[in-house]
Amino acid sequence: LDLLALVKASMEPIQKVSHVKNWPVLIDSRGKIIRGIREETEAADGTLLGDPISPGLVRGRAKVLMSPYEKPLESGEILVTRFTEPSWTPLFINAAGVVLEVGGPTQHGAIIAREYGIPCVSGLDDATKLIKDGDFLEVDGSEGTVKIITEETEGGVRNGDKK
Repeated sequence: LDLLALVKASMEPIQKVSHVKNWPVLIDSRGKIIRGIREETEAADGTLLGDPISPGLVRGRAKVLMSPYEKPLESGEILVTRFTEPSWTPLFINAAGVVLEVGGPTQHGAIIAREYGIPCVSGLDDATKLIKDGDFLEVDGSEGTVKIITEETEGGVRNGDKK
């Protein structure tokens, strides 16, 4: 069984659309593309505003991924990505939190986050550009906010600890 060949075959459809950089937020039943623009994307204190998806509050290091095979997600890290689909599911085992650019409550990553009890925020435009690998984040899935924290010891919460 050649697993690498199977992975490459599975990635072919993704590679066909890899040139698309800005996917629509919503497509209605008639095919009309709706590019919703959030009026406020950031609070005065720099908190990123999104949609609450899965409740909970967690702090940890960010791991920005564009594909599930790009690099490992270590236990306690916060997964930051554009969107997920079923091949991402094994990564959720190690994720302390999830931040998604695209999708709502029925998006794959949102459903898996709720099933696993992982705090999740979605609808953060350009999250994969604003958040860098290793940034210390506070993800509040109940409020739909993500804070980039400069002082890791603030509040005495360790990497991946849930409040």
